[in-house]
Amino acid sequence: MRKPKHNPIDSLVERLSENFAKVKDFDKLQESEEGKRLFDLIIKSSSEMENFQALFLNYYIPSANKSIVDSWNQVSKSKYKHLLNISKDELKENLHETIRLGYVGLFHKYESYLKSLVDATNFLLKELNEENNLLTIEEYCKKEFKINIFKSHNHFNITKRINYISNAVKHNDGYHREEIHPDFFNPDTNNRIVVDKETFKSDIERLKSHCQLLMSQIITIGFKQYFGLNYEIIKKSLKPELKESVETKEKIEEIMKNFDFILSDFKK
Repeated sequence: MRKPKHNPIDSLVERLSENFAKVKDFDKLQESEEGKRLFDLIIKSSSEMENFQALFLNYYIPSANKSIVDSWNQVSKSKYKHLLNISKDELKENLHETIRLGYVGLFHKYESYLKSLVDATNFLLKELNEENNLLTIEEYCKKEFKINIFKSHNHFNITKRINYISNAVKHNDGYHREEIHPDFFNPDTNNRIVVDKETFKSDIERLKSHCQLLMSQIITIGFKQYFGLNYEIIKKSLKPELKESVETKEKIEEIMKNFDFILSDFKK
């Protein structure tokens, strides 16, 4: 019997569902408009990143490799090959350019994801923020961390690397820029940046992991300012049996310490 064809979208949804099933009361969150919006963002952005990865690794890069082979065969069999001063390495530039352009697209995907994530989190916490006169994610990041959250890519190694390559392609024809990224040790600045397929694949995986962590960090930023309010204000939203418990205040203080650890990237 023929084995059913693997469907990556099914795998994605199943994997996310398994992870969300571990989150306490996530089913209740899903019943709200705010929760649905955040969940839809997760599905959409994760699916887009998976599709982007498949597009380059399964189609664009193999096509670029095929074009190298085809071009080399044409050069080798040409009756004018003695006039053609072309090496096989020079023909590989088409592959290198394809991968470099992949970094441009990858960074644009990240920027779009970050914008949507911040918007969805602000929407999720809108009522809580309005009740307590709290700041939006963007405003709080400027006040607490002195950063523009939409320009925060240099705080994370993977996004700093992807942005560096992307800017080199967009503004310097693929050549290294004045401030060399530390990942490229002693590079030849007379040649364009070269990244192989496996490294590109690894960078996509690293970005996907970063996006998952960033979601936790952005939501944590939203709750951090709430838990930083005077305890008497926080008590109003607690269940009656928790309001007078000494342990409750201690737990909130512990939560704040954990928040600081989760958000350590933003304090660089």
